[in-house]
Amino acid sequence: MTAVHSRPLRIGIITNGLEERRSNGAAQIANGGVGVYIYHLVKELQAIDATNQYFLIRYGRGELDIYHSGRSRDVFLRGSRFSATANLLDLPYRRLAAELQLDLIHYPNQFGGAGLPRPVKRVVTLHDITPLLFPHFHPWRRVVGYRIFLRRALRAADHVIVDASHTAEDLVARGFAARDRIGVIPLGVAARFRPGVQTAAFRSRFDLPDRFILSVGVLEPRKNHALLVSALQRLHDCGERVGLVIVGRDGWSWKEPLDANGSSGLRPYVRVLRNVSDADLIELYNRAEVFAYPSLYEGFGLPLLEAMACGTPVVAARTSSLPEVAGAAALLAAPHDGQEFADHLLAVLRGPALRERLVADGLRRAAEFSWRRTAERTLAVYERVCAGSLDAATAPRPRPAEPAAADASTGGA
Repeated sequence: MTAVHSRPLRIGIITNGLEERRSNGAAQIANGGVGVYIYHLVKELQAIDATNQYFLIRYGRGELDIYHSGRSRDVFLRGSRFSATANLLDLPYRRLAAELQLDLIHYPNQFGGAGLPRPVKRVVTLHDITPLLFPHFHPWRRVVGYRIFLRRALRAADHVIVDASHTAEDLVARGFAARDRIGVIPLGVAARFRPGVQTAAFRSRFDLPDRFILSVGVLEPRKNHALLVSALQRLHDCGERVGLVIVGRDGWSWKEPLDANGSSGLRPYVRVLRNVSDADLIELYNRAEVFAYPSLYEGFGLPLLEAMACGTPVVAARTSSLPEVAGAAALLAAPHDGQEFADHLLAVLRGPALRERLVADGLRRAAEFSWRRTAERTLAVYERVCAGSLDAATAPRPRPAEPAAADASTGGA
């Protein structure tokens, strides 16, 4: 049941983690899952909540439609957006909380809240803790930041939202947060990810193999692209001349997987595409023979759901949150076993009955996740935190066998 308040809540959402770029003259999300999460969460909150007042807090003016909605107000922070230390210490937000009389601030990108004065409530969304689990896969500044600020932020939070039960269990096991302050709220998948999206002009704009395996994710070592190249080599050794298309934005310390594997003979079959538009990404999902997701660790794994929603069969890593998200709708393989990945990929490529079953199961599985549901459950957290109680329905399930910003100004939406 939704909490009842004597007046509307005044809720701040830090949207600095949502990066933008322009594609074909329109503003689009530039970063990965965190940006997609922030955008859709805000957009759905604007759609469902006609009572509470929202303040979207960021450096600079946003061009995405969420910043031009009459259901919220933009708050522009003046100063360098790279004042990371000031942000982590909440220096730009402390004065805003008082000036705007905020009841709650939501930090949807890992850190924040420890420096806020009471009685302002703090909600933190933690997507994963990979810098602590796999420090060698991250730049040292990120690792140090997590080690210093993560425990501090989680201890100060009135409520911690995670995308999957696996992450909740990791937090509890490492003593970062008490179980009763953690809520599991899965991510969603946008309606534009759907089957049948193919255009005649697509192939003339992309030099793609006729048949290809698709993988989507930030270009960084944790995504385990080298294993995909190893599996692709095994497929070619079996006579399956399929290609591999890797889509993502540049991350940290990524190396060309063909060079790393000494598989230069596969070069005609491998493409790496950066800064792909939303429309082209959806068409790539639709044209792919199979989607492969061998990541070593994911807090959720949003591309897996996007592929399923487009009717693309999925082979994913049997690790972290991926089995939880995929359910029975994907084939799972050990993330260090190139042969098992290759066997599963080959089974899909050569088995029409298996492919048909995975497509149907994937469509049903993806339909279970929606951004509307994510927003509804998040709104329930806001209201219950401000009412002094938490929604037990979001409790994690057991796991299966620089100086402060110089100024701030508000602008109407």
